[in-house]
Amino acid sequence: MATIEAVPASEGFFQVEEHGIDPIPRTERGGRSRDLAFIWAGAFFDFVTVLTASYLTASFGLGVWDGLLALLLGGVSGAVLLGLLSHSGAQSGLPQVAFTQRIFGTAGMKLAALLTLFLAVGWFAVDTVIAAQAGAQLLQVAGLGDLGLKLTLPLVILIAAASVVVAIYGHGTIRVLETWGAVVFGGLVVVLVIALAPQFKFAAGPTASGAAYPGAFVLGFMTCFALVASWYPFASDYSRYLRPETPARGLTWWPVVGVAVPMVLLGLLGLLLPGIDAKLAADPNGGVLSVISKHAPAWLALLFFLLVVAGELLSNYLDVYTAGLVAQTLGLRLPRWQTALGCGVLGAALAAYAVTVSDFHNAYEQFLTLTYLWAPAWAAIVLLGLNLRRPRPALALLAWAAGTAVSFTFVNYGNIYSGAHAFNDPLIGALHGADISGAASVAVAALCFWLGRRAVHA
Repeated sequence: MATIEAVPASEGFFQVEEHGIDPIPRTERGGRSRDLAFIWAGAFFDFVTVLTASYLTASFGLGVWDGLLALLLGGVSGAVLLGLLSHSGAQSGLPQVAFTQRIFGTAGMKLAALLTLFLAVGWFAVDTVIAAQAGAQLLQVAGLGDLGLKLTLPLVILIAAASVVVAIYGHGTIRVLETWGAVVFGGLVVVLVIALAPQFKFAAGPTASGAAYPGAFVLGFMTCFALVASWYPFASDYSRYLRPETPARGLTWWPVVGVAVPMVLLGLLGLLLPGIDAKLAADPNGGVLSVISKHAPAWLALLFFLLVVAGELLSNYLDVYTAGLVAQTLGLRLPRWQTALGCGVLGAALAAYAVTVSDFHNAYEQFLTLTYLWAPAWAAIVLLGLNLRRPRPALALLAWAAGTAVSFTFVNYGNIYSGAHAFNDPLIGALHGADISGAASVAVAALCFWLGRRAVHA
């Protein structure tokens, strides 16, 4: 069972956090590294994990168990980097992007802050739309019929408001809600999987074969890696209240546990749901939410949709909190709670617009891929620059740019934009559809930065 270690009153539950991007004083630090497992479990116990996993069987051609392997390998690989990034929070007491000023310089830090603001507000809008759609279907199943679906927009406003309120209170409140939310959510997901088990096709194998199969597996791996990588600029925002002497092993591996557990539970659910009704799952206007509505008993559908709403709220708290921090990093001289409020209003406006987009699932996949392309290369440079005595901002920016540029070469654009033809079609064809953009960007950025440092020292 989770335990919450005592923290100072200024960091308590439902007390507005006083700190913004300033370093957290040692006297106000507390908690244990295992708290990170619950925070990140709360972030990944959401429908986005189910939706991402469903692509592996519904679209990429993988089976259930090889899909689970691709999902686990991709998720854990991404989570190791997330855990390593968490070291900077305990070490410095700074939020993730603000910490990188010593590596990329002020201009580079602000560029990362701007990209992270787009990422955080965008994810907030995406998660709010998913929660609102699930809430509308919950009301429909509960007996309101078509009237429930017409309440999607009011639900967007209600869900966004609840998310922003928690983010305004800040880290202490988020920490408690994510911890207990992860515990309760995890238990209910197990109940849901057991209840749906009779309808699942556990032995479903891959539909991709021959030379196309390795490409499908790599595509599934990298899609799950991308899901985790999109959280990299958030990492130390939630570890900076830990003490500097917190053991390094815990800082690295507890986030991995927090990511892996929900990805296995919800990932398995997402891999299996398309097998109940493959046609409906692959329909842009249907998806796995519609599979639940059509094929699950009413009580089970109600439980599932309630879990979706609660899970997206857990992710939203982190999105709005980090958005408020990076807004301050950009130079906005307002208290953190005010920047969080402003970012929440912007995200709510985007979500209200997004509910008018009919093909939301494809729009989400495009968003996920495009917003994560810069993050892996950036994270590689941050990790290599954690303990630099003499920062080289120009070199760091050049390596980041090189890694990001290379990532565009290896993107499978046809998978993102159906039927699209791109400059790299021959390369992607030779790779049998595999998208290795994330791995390529990390490798190139790290190599450029390492070689550059050696050249400078020489």
